[in-house]
Amino acid sequence: MSPRLQLKAGEERRLKAGHLWIYADEAARLDAVEPGGLVHVYDDAGHALGTAYANPASKIVARMVSKKCLAELKPAWWRDRLGAALAMRDWLFTSPHYRWVHGEGDRLPGLIIDRFGDDIVIQAHTAGMERQLDAIADAVTALVRPANIYLNNKAGSRQHEGLAAYTRTLVGPGDGTVTAMESGLPMLCHALEGQKTGYFYDQRPNRDWIGRHCRGRRVLDLFAYVGAFAQAALAGGAAEVVSVDASAPALAWAQRNIEAAGFAGRWQGVASDVAKALAEMAATGERFDIVVSDPPAYVKSRAKLSQGLRGYTHLAEQASRLVKPGGMLCAASCSGLVSADDFRKATVQGVRAAGRGAQIIHEGGAGADHPWLPAMPETRYLKFTAMMFDR
Repeated sequence: MSPRLQLKAGEERRLKAGHLWIYADEAARLDAVEPGGLVHVYDDAGHALGTAYANPASKIVARMVSKKCLAELKPAWWRDRLGAALAMRDWLFTSPHYRWVHGEGDRLPGLIIDRFGDDIVIQAHTAGMERQLDAIADAVTALVRPANIYLNNKAGSRQHEGLAAYTRTLVGPGDGTVTAMESGLPMLCHALEGQKTGYFYDQRPNRDWIGRHCRGRRVLDLFAYVGAFAQAALAGGAAEVVSVDASAPALAWAQRNIEAAGFAGRWQGVASDVAKALAEMAATGERFDIVVSDPPAYVKSRAKLSQGLRGYTHLAEQASRLVKPGGMLCAASCSGLVSADDFRKATVQGVRAAGRGAQIIHEGGAGADHPWLPAMPETRYLKFTAMMFDR
């Protein structure tokens, strides 16, 4: 018989609405279970709610994976679940370059799979998914026969699950180099050495939007990473793009991508802390038609929310000083704990602190390969706001 997790009275409401997380203080009883082991979940009256994997050491003590009570997650279960996610992406995208599994959004909490053609990158953020990696890899292999499968398990969230950080090649002879195709342009990155899975597919629609509005414009690309926003702007006819990132290795990938696309004559890379670069550019009178700001998550816990919002405000203030009259600021946040309203307010406060006026002309989010659950608003994590400044 599987271990049992019984909820306190009334705590089943979120789960019945579609939420997938169970917090430690919501559980009335949790049988002994190894981190990542399966449990059957029951409400206070003893009605079965389904199967979760549990981690007694985590604040999120369990995460739902099925509305059925399952003794194990069999190979056929994994093929069915990954196959459903794959079918959705293949319906929505014309080439096999996308986020294949987006954790909670695909009702597979803690699991990320990105597809780069014949190369697959997997991330397990939780003990439950770590225990299932062999089964996941087997299902991936059965469904798409990849040339390489890489594990990039460096996410900071693993520490809260008692998991070590590591990377390795699971299948194939590859060296970790993968190629994301976006709007017909190849973007090379490294699945094992890069950030996350090596690439950020989530910003695809926002890069497309910028690409349609930058012909003949001078663009500043902050937190450039491997140059995806710069590439979109240059492909859209930008007169010049200046990319800033603190990581020299990331900028080397950006340069490699931009040179391969034939855009090198209109691009400049600056390896610098972004705040320092913004201050120096403001002091020398640099101005841009478009400033794009895509920082890492500033808020990784609720305790840091106020501090993170101040960070977004300060960043918007600094960036606003470099926008030409009549120009545009495009600001993004990937902090799931920050609401769209709070991010918008923080950005507007920064614009006003710089003494500028602006209109919001567009707001966006992640692409269709990053689905979110209505019952879990925190899964709608990416915010993108474009503001046109007064002349």
